[in-house]
Amino acid sequence: ALYAWFEQSGRHEDLEEAISLHREALELRPAPHPGRSSSLNNLAIALSTRFEQSGRHEDLEEAISLHQEALELRPAPHPDRSSSLDNLATALWTRFEQSGRHEDLEEAISLYREALELRPAPHPDRSYSLSNLATALRTRFVQSGRHEDLEEAISLHQEALELRPAGHRDRSASLNNLASALWTRFEQSGRHEDLEEAISLHREALELRPAPHPDRSASLSNLAIALKTRFEQSGRHEDLEEAIPLHREALELRPAGHPDRSSSLSNLAAALYAWTRFVQSGRHEDLEEAISLHQEALELRPAGHRDRSASLNNLASALWTRFEQSGRHEDLEEAISLHREALELRPAPHPDRSASLSNLAIALKTRFEQSGRHEDLEEAIPLHREALELRPAGHPDRSSSLSNLAAALCTRFEQSGRHEDLEEAISLHQEAVELRPAGHPDRSASLNNIAAALKTRFEQSGRHEDLEEAIPLHREALELRPAGHPDRSSSLSHLAAALCTRFEQSGRHEDLEEAISLQQVAVELRPAGHPDRSASLNNIAAALSTRHDSALDAYQAAIELLPRLAMLSLDLSSRQQALTSGTDGLACAAAACAIDSGQFEKAVELLEEGRAVFWSQALQLRTPMTDLRKVAPELEETLRDISLALEQGSLRDVSRDMSDNSQERMSMEREAVRLRRLNAKWLATLEEVRQLEGFEDFLRPRRISTLLGAAVEGPVVILNASKAGCAALILTLLNAVQHVPLALTFANVTVLLMRPSLESRHMTRVQSHHQYNDFQMVLAVLWLLVVRPVFQSLGLEKSDTLPSLWWCPTGPFTFLPIHAGGIYNSGEPQCVSDYVVSSYTPTITALISDVPVSNPFKMMAVIEPNTPGQSRLQYTIDELQRIESHVPEKDLIKFQSANVEEVVLHLPTTSIAHFACHGQQHPENPLESALMLHNGPLKVSQIMQQPTLNARLAFLGACQTAMGDKTLPDEVIHLASTLLFAGFRGVVGTMWSISDEDGPKVADAFYKYLYRKKPSTIADMFEPDTREAARALHVAIDKLRSEGVSFKRWVPFIHMGR
Repeated sequence: ALYAWFEQSGRHEDLEEAISLHREALELRPAPHPGRSSSLNNLAIALSTRFEQSGRHEDLEEAISLHQEALELRPAPHPDRSSSLDNLATALWTRFEQSGRHEDLEEAISLYREALELRPAPHPDRSYSLSNLATALRTRFVQSGRHEDLEEAISLHQEALELRPAGHRDRSASLNNLASALWTRFEQSGRHEDLEEAISLHREALELRPAPHPDRSASLSNLAIALKTRFEQSGRHEDLEEAIPLHREALELRPAGHPDRSSSLSNLAAALYAWTRFVQSGRHEDLEEAISLHQEALELRPAGHRDRSASLNNLASALWTRFEQSGRHEDLEEAISLHREALELRPAPHPDRSASLSNLAIALKTRFEQSGRHEDLEEAIPLHREALELRPAGHPDRSSSLSNLAAALCTRFEQSGRHEDLEEAISLHQEAVELRPAGHPDRSASLNNIAAALKTRFEQSGRHEDLEEAIPLHREALELRPAGHPDRSSSLSHLAAALCTRFEQSGRHEDLEEAISLQQVAVELRPAGHPDRSASLNNIAAALSTRHDSALDAYQAAIELLPRLAMLSLDLSSRQQALTSGTDGLACAAAACAIDSGQFEKAVELLEEGRAVFWSQALQLRTPMTDLRKVAPELEETLRDISLALEQGSLRDVSRDMSDNSQERMSMEREAVRLRRLNAKWLATLEEVRQLEGFEDFLRPRRISTLLGAAVEGPVVILNASKAGCAALILTLLNAVQHVPLALTFANVTVLLMRPSLESRHMTRVQSHHQYNDFQMVLAVLWLLVVRPVFQSLGLEKSDTLPSLWWCPTGPFTFLPIHAGGIYNSGEPQCVSDYVVSSYTPTITALISDVPVSNPFKMMAVIEPNTPGQSRLQYTIDELQRIESHVPEKDLIKFQSANVEEVVLHLPTTSIAHFACHGQQHPENPLESALMLHNGPLKVSQIMQQPTLNARLAFLGACQTAMGDKTLPDEVIHLASTLLFAGFRGVVGTMWSISDEDGPKVADAFYKYLYRKKPSTIADMFEPDTREAARALHVAIDKLRSEGVSFKRWVPFIHMGR
C-alpha cells in the first residue's frame, strides 16, 4: 500500500518505509518458505523504483540479484515463473540503459521471449509479455539499427493492443506503446502515415486517461512530443502551439516531489526551445524559460541519477543556442563544460556515448569559429570520428555522424586549405544523403550540406560541374521545406548564394533576379529579432548591389538590427562578441552602396548608425534628458532608472566555472532574465517617448543636418573602405558632404597593413625601434592615394597658420597612420603636417557631444617606472619632472607607483589625466585592455564605470593605447576611445609602441605649448585651453622630428576628439 501511495504522491518517505517493510518480510521468510520468492520480488521492485529516483547503482544491482534468486525458486512449471522472467528482464534492461552492456539487453530479450512462450493465448498476462518484449526489441533497434527488431516490435505491440479491446484497463498503455514504436519508425523512414497514426493513438490514449488518472501526465507528454515532431517536419505552428500547453498540464500534474517531474521539466523546455528557434526566433523569454526549466530538471537529477547525463546535455544545448543568439561567451563555455561532464557519465559502451561525443564536438567547433583556437577544432574532429565508429552501418544515427564529421572537416579545410579534408567531407556528405532517401525527415539537411561542400570545391578549383550539381541539390532541399517549414529560410538563402555565384561566373541575369527574389522571401521569414535576420539583409543587399534603392533599404534594415544583436542587457564582453559576428563591415558596405548611387549624405548617416554601435549604446544610457523631464517627468524617471540598472548590469561579472553551485547559477540566470526584461522595457519606453510631439527622433541616430555641426571647427574626413571600393566623404559647413573617390581597393589597404613596418608593432612600451626601409613607401602611398586627393578637393595649401582637420577612418584605414602620410625622400618633401593639424575621431557624434565642465581644474599624473612583471621605464621619472616644470603645483595630483583604486577614485574629478606607463592590448577581449599600474591593470571596463563630468583631456603615454581590435575595426574599442566616450573631450594616444626616451620629450613640448601664458592672463586664474591639445601635440612632434628620429618613433602619437 505504501509503495502504491508513493507511485501516486512521490513521497520518498513512503518508498523508504515500503523497502524497510519488504526487508523485514523477507527476513521472516527464509528458504524454503513458500512465500520467499514473492518477498524477493516485492523488495526487488521497490529497490528498482528507488534506483529510478536516486540513481543509486547498488539498489539496481541488489534488485537484479533478488530477481535472479526469485527466478531460481520458480523453476518450470512454477505458475509465477513468467512473472519472475519478466521482472528480471526488466531490471537487466534498466541496467543496459545505464551502462550500455549489450549482454544485459540480449539476456533481457531472451528472458522476455521465454516469458511470452509461457503465456500463450488466451493467458491473461500475454499482452504484458508482448509489450515488454516489444519495448526491448525497440531498444535494440535504436542501438543496432536492425530494422527487423523494430518491425517485430510494432507487430508485437499491435497484437498486444488487440488483446486489450475497448474497456480493457491497460488499453491506454498499449496505445501509447504502439504509438511510440511507430514514432520511432517515422524517425528512421520518414513515413508520414506512421507519425499520423502515432498522434492518433496518443490522442485515444489520452482520452482514456482523464483527470485524475495516474498516467494522464505521461499521455500528455507523449502526445506533445509527437506533435512537436510533426511540427519539425511540416512547420505547422499549430502543432507546437498545442504541444506546449500539453507539456504545461503534464508538469502541473507532476508537482515538486513527483518522480517524473524532471522529465516534464525537460519536455516543456524542449518545446519552448523549438518555439524560440523556429517560430518566434529571437523571442528571448521562451529561451530563458527553457534554460530555467532545464536547470531545475538538472537539480532534480543530482550526481548518480540515471538521467543526469541527459539533463546535462539538454541544458548545454539550450545554452549553446543562447550563445548563438546573443554571443555570451559564458554560455558557450558552460555548454562545453556540461557536455564534458555528460560524456564522462557515458563511458563506453554507454548507449548514448555517441550522442555526447557529437554534442561536445559541435560545441568545440563553435568555439573555434568564435576564437580561432585550433586545438578546439583538432579535438572536435577525433570526437566526431569516435562517434561515427560507434554508429556503424545500420545504426539509425549514422547519417548524423557522417554529416557532423563532414562539417568539421569542411571548417578545417577553410582554415588550412587541406584538399583531402574537403574531398573526405564531400564523400561523407554523399554517404549521408544515401542513408537519407526520399521521405527521410533529414534528407533536406543532407542535400544542403553536400551542395554547400560542392560549391566550396567549385570556388577552389573552378570545376563548373560542381556548381551545376550544387544548384539542383539546393532546389531539391528547398522543395522538401515547403511554406511553414522551420528551415525554409535557410534553404532559400543557400540556393540564392549558389545562384549569385553562378551569376558572377556566367553573367546570367536570370540567376541574379532569382537570387534576389529568394533572399527577399528569406528575409520575410526572418522577422525582427530573428538571429539570422541581419545576415539575410546583408545577403540581399549584396545581391541587390546593382539596384541601389532596393539595396539601400536592405542595408538600412540590417544596420537598424545591430543594437538588437548587442542588446543592452548583455554584459560588455557579450555585446562586443555579438558585434564581432553581426557587423563584418556592414556599415562600410552600406555606405559604398549609397556612394555608388550618389547619395553621399545617406552614406554618412549609414556609417554613423552602423559603426561604434557599442559606444552609441553606452552614450544612450548617459544622455541627459532635461527636455524630456519638463514634458514627461514620469517617462524621464523611468528611462533614468532603467539606464542606471542596465549600465550597472552590463558591468557584472558573468564568468562561470563548474565549481559554482546550482544556487549561484540560478541567481546569475535570474539576473540575466531581469536585465533582458529591463532591455525590453527600455525599448518600449523609448517608443512611448517618441509618440510625444517634438520627441519623434528621441535617442535615434543623428541625421546629416546634425552631423554637419561636427565640422564647425574644421573639415571632417571619413575614409570608407569596403570590398566595393574606397572613398573619402568630407563634411564641411559650406559644402555639406563632398565625395572624393580613392584609387585604392580594399585589398590594397589590407596589403599596406601587412608591410613589415606596420606588422612589427610590439605589445609593450620599449626602447628605440629600428627604422624599416619600407616605412617611407607606406606613407608615400597614403599621401598619393588618400591624403592628396582630399587636400586637392578642399583646396588646401601649405601655410604658417594651419587649419584643423579630423580624420574618421573605417575598416582597415583605422590601423593606418593617415596623419603622417607624405613624401619624405624628395628634394621638396610634402606631408600632412605641412597643411593641417590632424586629429582623429571614432565617430562624427563624438565631435558633437559636449558635456559641460563644472568642477575646479585638476591634473592627475600617474607615473609607473617599475611595474611588476614589466620592463623598467627609466625615463618616466624625467617625464614627471618635465610636467612639474609646466603645471602649477596647486593644480597637480601626482602618483608614482600608484594603486588602481587611487587612480579610479580621482578620475571623476580630473580635468587632465596623464599616464606614463606600460599599456596592454587584449587581442581576444579589448575590454580587458589596460594601463599597467603598480598593483595591477587599470582596465577599459573599469574606466567605463566612472563618471567623468570634469574630463577635458587624457594623455596616454603608454604603448598601443589607440590601437583597436582587428576583428572590430569599426567599433573602435581601445583605451583612447574608452576615455573619449567616457567623457574626456580629447585624448592623446599611441597607435603602437613608443620609445621610452621619447615620452619626456613629447610631454615637455606638449605641456609647454598648452601652458604658455598669454599677455592678458592672470597667473592665479590660468587654466590651459585643452581645445589646443591637437596643436600642442603637433608642435611637440615637430620638435621630436627635428632631432632626426625614425618614423617609428614619431608617427605613433595621435590626438583624438576635440
